[in-house]
Amino acid sequence: MVRAQLEAWGLPAEQAPLELAVSELVTNAIVHGWGLIDVSMSFDDGCIRLEVADEGLAGPAGWPEPRAGRPPNGVGGWGLSLVEHLSDAWGHSLDGGTTRVWMERRAGAHSLPARPL
Repeated sequence: MVRAQLEAWGLPAEQAPLELAVSELVTNAIVHGWGLIDVSMSFDDGCIRLEVADEGLAGPAGWPEPRAGRPPNGVGGWGLSLVEHLSDAWGHSLDGGTTRVWMERRAGAHSLPARPL
């Protein structure tokens, strides 16, 4: 889905970082969310927006709210830190039990991740 859409938009150079980001966000939805997972991408005014939504609960009623930061040493816990570094902006919203995590990246603005890891 990511590759085909980026090629259709004429943005094949964005394939690797966005495939990594969607992989991390979908993995988080599988591990921490619940129910169906929806992936969407849009491209407007030079900005690619990627969003992954699941039917899981976050916040006080369920899992902790999504956040990035240095995870403890060990396996796992790096997904949102990677998304943060691959994006110009990212965030989340909670709406009636649906968790949405999104990222935005300026097309062609990066030869490497937006910020060093």
